[in-house]
Amino acid sequence: MITLAGWMMKLWMKRTLIIIWMFLFFYLRSVFDVPENIYYILIGFPLLLGGIFFIGYLFERESYGNGKD
Repeated sequence: MITLAGWMMKLWMKRTLIIIWMFLFFYLRSVFDVPENIYYILIGFPLLLGGIFFIGYLFERESYGNGKD
């Protein structure tokens, strides 16, 4: 069982990591001068969305240690 404070901390950590991931993604795109063409849409957006969903997955899954809650 998770407390309200633990749940809020977990929620803010997830949101903070997603914001940092998005900032780094767009910052590194501008640093490496990646052009915004069809390849950016076909490769860049799936990487961005995949990273966001992966971060969400890491924070949403439960710990299945020894079977005790």
